[in-house]
Amino acid sequence: MLIFWTFYYLISFLISFSFYKLFSSRVVGLLIAVFIFGLLSGIWFIEPGSREFAPIVSILFLENTIIESNGYLRLFRPFLISILLGLFFVIIIILLKMSLGFRKRKD
Repeated sequence: MLIFWTFYYLISFLISFSFYKLFSSRVVGLLIAVFIFGLLSGIWFIEPGSREFAPIVSILFLENTIIESNGYLRLFRPFLISILLGLFFVIIIILLKMSLGFRKRKD
């Protein structure tokens, strides 16, 4: 199961990075990439009271099509946490780059 989650997060990162590279504006690309990564990387319980986890995207898809609805608000919290964690890490990386002097030179 660990190999599946490692592969899943690697694919999620690659998809997010490709969306980042798609936009010419770094800020817009970064915000879209963090949003996509938050959507893809957020996991939650399959149904209330269950012990199995699944990605939020698959739970949303299944609740809209096949299985009974257990409420969408239960999925909002892990989605929001994933986005906020992604933004936090991006801000930390930007601040570290600025403090260590990894800015682009203006020659």
